[in-house]
Amino acid sequence: MSDDAPFELPAREPPAAGGPRTSRARNYLAHSERRRLFWMVMPVAAALVLGLGWIERTWFQRRTAGDRQVDTRLEAVTGPRPTGDEILMERDEEPLEPGAAAELGASLVSLSRVRDATFFREGDYDAWFQTWNTLRETGMPALQRGRPRDVGFRELFGQPRSFRGRLVRMRGTLHRLERLTAPANDYSIGEYWQGWLEPAGGPPSPVVVQCLELPSGLPTGMDIAEPVEIVGYFFKNYAYNAADTIRVAPLIMALAPIWRPLPKPTPGILSGSGGPTAVVFATLAAALAATWFGVVAARGHRPTRGTATADLDAALADIEPFSVDESLRRLAAATESRRAEQDTQEPSS
Repeated sequence: MSDDAPFELPAREPPAAGGPRTSRARNYLAHSERRRLFWMVMPVAAALVLGLGWIERTWFQRRTAGDRQVDTRLEAVTGPRPTGDEILMERDEEPLEPGAAAELGASLVSLSRVRDATFFREGDYDAWFQTWNTLRETGMPALQRGRPRDVGFRELFGQPRSFRGRLVRMRGTLHRLERLTAPANDYSIGEYWQGWLEPAGGPPSPVVVQCLELPSGLPTGMDIAEPVEIVGYFFKNYAYNAADTIRVAPLIMALAPIWRPLPKPTPGILSGSGGPTAVVFATLAAALAATWFGVVAARGHRPTRGTATADLDAALADIEPFSVDESLRRLAAATESRRAEQDTQEPSS
């Protein structure tokens, strides 16, 4: 081929029928691609957020100001114990206000002999039995109409004299309940129940609850967890032998706890120790199912040919890509061809 001959492009052979199709780049700006990515990411992300939130609420509970532990050790309340030949002199407490005698569960004289941060003393028994007698004669309906004051652990523990013998109300979870024998008395009180209440508003320190009666069906024993409401008279801050040392807890005397039993869970996949695990797996399964359906729906929605959203490969099917050098070479060949045509036309003119 001579140098003056025009450059001819080789004919482009069409792809063979049934041959392998070249992979095309995804157009991530297309509506179908955006929807496919949404259904691939969002269900899994939502399940992950819900699962992490459930784990945080279950195993990493944050303590509020009411949940902070109170130092209930006897030494923290009364000070260090006497050592050696030291003698601890107990001072007489100031008498209670006489104007509040009508609202008290026992007489002012007997209540004035009660001492806080101690075990049961002989001086406590008069007020203790009088309070039992008041509860029995008043009855539960009248006690609830008596406008009891809603109190928490910190109020009773920090201000025992202000609440001594007064009608109070506290809600919480009863964890232990056992029957005890009362000392000999003239009030015909032979036995009573003693329980340990975890206050609903915290802190995680027990309140001692003593009562004469129990609601029908209320479980008893050393390992229970029953939601109750206590309406009764605050008696004293009672000292008891804990597992580590002697501690102090508020003591409330009531006729009977108001039991609010929780509905029993229906036997099924969520009952038992594997319930939380089943919830997590069910959430993940639902998220994966939603992702699969979303991807299938996005794939099934394809834009039709001939519309404004034509396929990119179809629009570029007849365009042959080439390099910059090839473009310059073709441009030079076209210029030489036009010059040759002009040279052949000049002699004839």
